[in-house]
Amino acid sequence: MVGLYIHIPFCRRKCGYCTFASAAGREEAMAAYVGAVVREAEAYRGETADTVFLGGGTPSLLPPALLGRLLEGVNKSIAFTPGAEVSLEANPESTDAAAARAWRALGVTRVSLGLQAVQDELLRAIGRVHTCADFLAALRAVEAAGFAHINADLMYALPGQTVRQAEESARAVCALGIDHLSAYALTLEEGAPLFGCPQPDEETDRAMFHAIEAVAEKAGFARYEISNFARPGGQCRHNLKYWRVEDYVGLGAAAHSCCGGERYGNLSDLDEYIGAIRTGACARAFTQRRTPADCAEEAVMLKTRLCEGMQRGELPATPRMEACLARLEEGGMLVQSGGRVALTGAGMDVQNSVVVELALALEGD
Repeated sequence: MVGLYIHIPFCRRKCGYCTFASAAGREEAMAAYVGAVVREAEAYRGETADTVFLGGGTPSLLPPALLGRLLEGVNKSIAFTPGAEVSLEANPESTDAAAARAWRALGVTRVSLGLQAVQDELLRAIGRVHTCADFLAALRAVEAAGFAHINADLMYALPGQTVRQAEESARAVCALGIDHLSAYALTLEEGAPLFGCPQPDEETDRAMFHAIEAVAEKAGFARYEISNFARPGGQCRHNLKYWRVEDYVGLGAAAHSCCGGERYGNLSDLDEYIGAIRTGACARAFTQRRTPADCAEEAVMLKTRLCEGMQRGELPATPRMEACLARLEEGGMLVQSGGRVALTGAGMDVQNSVVVELALALEGD
């Protein structure tokens, strides 16, 4: 049983912060790409998936007929289990009533809408092509189609953003009928159009997140991962697979997989990926065998993102690790209880640093 990720690398326009693999959404290119993904899935024939996530890019740009061809074709090789969670990322400008009804009819169970902020001036500054009004219209369409599970994406630490604006965005979306909220700090990597643009300092960054967190928790959302909140029953089952280091398969250009003791990723160039699949050549850009040491470090890096933490037994009972855990617990960075180790709120704020300390302690005495 795996989680299945399908990358849809098409966008109307690349956002100012984006470095993901994406291309213009021409229908002929989309059709060729769908055919390639369906063919790639044949390599996993007989596998089953209980979560499916269509990410991008902008999956909502796929015409419903092509989306149906994609899901039906992949399902012939990788069977979706009854009750599988099928998530689709959507942008407001490509979401309307007809599209939402079609997604529901095709078996999509969860829609993740990219909002980022409710202030239109901030949306323009980061290169988004929608407005807050567009988001509200898209949300109404998704709700009317009968979706019970809806996520809204927020970003903070945007250029020129204030703590009050971040709080206003959280307050606005938490008052809506969604059951999941994601709040990620904007990270500008080299190659992004906005790379080098001044952003709020670290203290303001933390103040923004804590403001969002307070609003979300007051509205009935519980934080279950560093950047994610959900009402009861609203957690994203697919993303939990990543954080719990469970097996998942990625299909499509630039998609990554963690399966069968390996991590591997596909070619990111769209034409190269399609060409490789068509000719039967290897579409992988890299393959890495996971050693026991790799698995231990991955568990520390990913499971400490979760509020549930990790089993104490997943960490070695060496004097060095015991001393590290005691030091971090005394410093208020983590708690040990019920056979589990979990970061506190303070530990979550500096998770990267905590991971470094735990990783060093994994090396033994």
